[in-house]
Amino acid sequence: MQKDLAEKLKKIPLLNKGTGSSSVATSVTVQGPVSSVTTAIASGPSSSSVLPSTSAAAASMKPPAGGVAAVPGLASISNLEAVKRAQELAAKMGFRQDPQFAPLINLFPGQVQADTLVPQKPTKAPVLRVDALGREIDEHGNLINATKPSNLSTLKVNINKQKKDAFQILKPELEVDAESNPHFDVRMGINKDKLLRPKRMTFQFVEEGKWSKDAEIIKLKSQFGEAKAKELKAKQAQLAKAKADINPNLIEVSERITKEKLKDPIPEIEWWDLPILVSGSYDDIADDGVMSKDKLKKEKITIYIEHPKPIEPPAEPAPPPPQPLKLTKKEQKKLRTQRRLAREKDKQEMIRQGLIEPPKPKVKLSNLMKVLGSEATQDPTKLEMEIRSAAAEREQAHVDRNIARKLTPAERREKKERKLFDDPNTVETIVSVYRINDLSHPKTRFKVDVNAQENRLTGCAVISEGISVVVVEGGSKSIKRYGKLMLRRINWAEAVNDNDDDGDEDEEKPPNKCVLVWQGSVAKSSFSRFSVHECITEAAARKVFADAGVGHYWDLAVNFSDDEF
Repeated sequence: MQKDLAEKLKKIPLLNKGTGSSSVATSVTVQGPVSSVTTAIASGPSSSSVLPSTSAAAASMKPPAGGVAAVPGLASISNLEAVKRAQELAAKMGFRQDPQFAPLINLFPGQVQADTLVPQKPTKAPVLRVDALGREIDEHGNLINATKPSNLSTLKVNINKQKKDAFQILKPELEVDAESNPHFDVRMGINKDKLLRPKRMTFQFVEEGKWSKDAEIIKLKSQFGEAKAKELKAKQAQLAKAKADINPNLIEVSERITKEKLKDPIPEIEWWDLPILVSGSYDDIADDGVMSKDKLKKEKITIYIEHPKPIEPPAEPAPPPPQPLKLTKKEQKKLRTQRRLAREKDKQEMIRQGLIEPPKPKVKLSNLMKVLGSEATQDPTKLEMEIRSAAAEREQAHVDRNIARKLTPAERREKKERKLFDDPNTVETIVSVYRINDLSHPKTRFKVDVNAQENRLTGCAVISEGISVVVVEGGSKSIKRYGKLMLRRINWAEAVNDNDDDGDEDEEKPPNKCVLVWQGSVAKSSFSRFSVHECITEAAARKVFADAGVGHYWDLAVNFSDDEF
């Protein structure tokens, strides 16, 4: 039926042409829910009804009920009823055009529509074709590259964040005033308001210790968790505030200045030539390097050779030697027990192998019946005598071992000396200088003298009017014991009171006391033994020290004041 209708529609213009009637192009607009249809028609004898040729009757016709509006030139169509029936039949059979196009039938007088628009059939549903691997292919077997949909988050928060990141615009830092740029030229006609020039990047220095702090925080996180890491971070922040370090980004970058150690200037004359030359300079030396004898101080030239003081080379000191491990009493006892158990174990092993004889059973009267059993009842008298003799032998062996282990008198004396005095091979010698207001009492004088000799100290005690000075030299142990005697054991105030008879003079004198003026170490001792000297004047007292080469000891004691102490 569709094909027949299409053929009939094609034949309509031919029929009109054959009859000699004028062709008419008519545009019809169909209003309503039905889409517009454009059809080319012509009057002919094949029509079921022939319209009258009067144009006035066609012009006075009203629009049909189907909603076809009057179009200019439509009144001149002779077979209008045939056109209407063709439109109704086409609408019933589904010939509908797209509403986007103009709903007019393009049939105008004197124009024949060459191509008629045939409505297309609806497209079929797409067919999905896949290969053995599950990939989509077309009808010819070719792969179709389709983009896979990305996994997008459906949460509203994440969607908003993605939109914000997508539309985030990074604004560069621009120069505030373009005219401040020395390269900006006004004559170029450039609008300075539209000139966009970002600022140059500057160096961003990393603060000292930043990476080490981060590494420490990561390490603490892995070991103790987030709480410990936060605690450490807070402590570091407090330390940074207290320290108020300088930001390295604020330091102006310039040439690095290295401080070199200043060398000593070259002197005009060397110190070893200064005492020999008369003028004190090298001007007297001739060009050939010869100098006359009258310009030299001959009395300064002797047969002795002056050796300068040796200077140690600039090097790091050697590491200290390993110190012996000091054990506590408990640890020493534990080690002694372990050594005894190991020794006993070795002895049992040798007895088991037959290398030594096993010890005899230790029989006593208390365990007689337990050890011997029935043998003890056969001859009890003989057995008792054997037990007593064995006990006496064991006791005598114990006494002999103690005697063999006992120190000889010489060894005992040497041990006592090691305990009381330092090693005589030690190089260090300690000196102590004491000042006493009055050393006239014989009892205190005896104590000072005898204790110094018993402690093997060298030095002297000089007694003069108003002041007495005691100087002792020796080891650290002896000096420590002698200091306790001088500063603690002797009551100097009572020693003066027992000796003085005049009460009035005692009130005028200051209280008697002993003070330590100086204590230090020297390379070697200045005295060979300890002696006591009584001098009338201070000059004679100082001469005692000056003869030993230590006159400054007397000066220290005389000039010493209690404020310095």
